[in-house]
Amino acid sequence: MTSGHDGQQDAVCDNGFRYPVDVRFFEVDSLGVVFNMWYLGWCDEAMSAFMESVGYGYATLRAGGTDAVLRKAEIGWLDSLEAFQRAEVAVRVEHVGATSFRLGYSVERVDASGQDRTVCARVAITYVCVAIAGRKATPIPAGLREALVTDGT
Repeated sequence: MTSGHDGQQDAVCDNGFRYPVDVRFFEVDSLGVVFNMWYLGWCDEAMSAFMESVGYGYATLRAGGTDAVLRKAEIGWLDSLEAFQRAEVAVRVEHVGATSFRLGYSVERVDASGQDRTVCARVAITYVCVAIAGRKATPIPAGLREALVTDGT
């Protein structure tokens, strides 16, 4: 369990996939906290690593004539991160449809011991599979669907 800024308990993503982030000085704004756009960048990096971990990185997808493109992103901030803090982006499969899937991300500040986590942001991103030729929506490849459904359970 983790503590949110509002004191409520938030469940940690349970599939175990976590992407480490070391907050760099240039990622903070004039208030000394991470500028909002970096959260989407970290989620993009975490998505790439997650997809590799389930056997469907971009090279594999593209070799099959398919790509996954962002359709919708929602972010809710609960706390902030500062320069030189350590964070992790936990990734979970939230939904698998016919042509799209949604990944949920929990951006969590991690203390020096690595044991205590504070949820700083919750992110949900919907990706649509498209055929590279023509860039029209296409069904999620069977192997990717299986990997996502397996990971989401």
